Amino acid sequence: MCFRYLLYLFTFCGIVSLISCETTSVVPILIYYPAKVQFPDSACCFTLVNRLNFPISKESNDKKGEIDSFALNNIAQKKLFEGVEDVLYSSELVDTVTIVQKTREDKDTLNFDIELKSMNWDTIRAISERNGSDVVISLDGLNITHVYSAKSAYSFGSDFDALFYRIGNLKIYLSALFRVYDPEKKRLIEKYHYGDTIYWESEGKSLHSALKNLPLKKDAVSEAAYWSGFYYGERFVPKWEDVDRFYFTRGHPKLREAAILAKEEKWLEAAKIWKVMAYGPDKKAASRAALNMALVSEMNDNLYAALNWAKKSYSLDKKESAEQYLKVLLDRIQLYKKYLWEEE
Repeated sequence: MCFRYLLYLFTFCGIVSLISCETTSVVPILIYYPAKVQFPDSACCFTLVNRLNFPISKESNDKKGEIDSFALNNIAQKKLFEGVEDVLYSSELVDTVTIVQKTREDKDTLNFDIELKSMNWDTIRAISERNGSDVVISLDGLNITHVYSAKSAYSFGSDFDALFYRIGNLKIYLSALFRVYDPEKKRLIEKYHYGDTIYWESEGKSLHSALKNLPLKKDAVSEAAYWSGFYYGERFVPKWEDVDRFYFTRGHPKLREAAILAKEEKWLEAAKIWKVMAYGPDKKAASRAALNMALVSEMNDNLYAALNWAKKSYSLDKKESAEQYLKVLLDRIQLYKKYLWEEE
């Protein structure tokens, strides 16, 4: 979900909270978010190909439990795919997910920043046939960096004495290059650079204790890689989310009458009242009724009708709540156009 959409949504919810005590009632509704990556309709078997595996004999541990960079990257690659795998298996449409480890070529093993070129179609077809997969997803680049830091802080005790302590910080920066292939049609479905930053924070009485209380680099990288894979994998599956909307319940006797029906979840009966009111002589009441009609339309996934009702509401009474609802609906429509409707 883009930041702009979140900004509109938070603003919209803030407006709801300000006016809900007087004239509105809040209702939760389920919103459908389509998958951002469109697979072939029959796709149910996936193969994840790690092309970055380092050929090492064993992990080398030092006294602090840290391991060398080659082993650390192998762990990160493994956890990254575990995150993607878990998301795919959360979808009822996915039957099998196979993970294939390919050893990186010797000439590339010392370069952690390498981004491999696409596999050729003969290789992709061979991988697909060997594993019975409809979609092949390859990891072609992975770069992980970490930064430790610390700062001083203080708080006041019960006697207003300043209590000084230290705060340790650990940041993991992760960037990964994924390619997704349709082997049957020989089509690159997407090339995607995923980037993420994950933070840890700890406290201590001294600089040493604050840093010591942070997780080991191995554990932090492992967790960061897993969640990065998980969040990337969310591009592949649609999801439903609960969001709060509001409808007007006061300002006109008919609004109160319809509100009773809405509270009993008789939305279509309430809509009959709101639809008539939306064309009545009282512009303020008509605006509120029109916005209520926008809600009913959105609840039934008729986004264009919801948008038209919201526009009518704003044209009758230029309230900020109607304006923000317009922006939320426009963003939802753009999301559907980009990731769903263009495929129909």
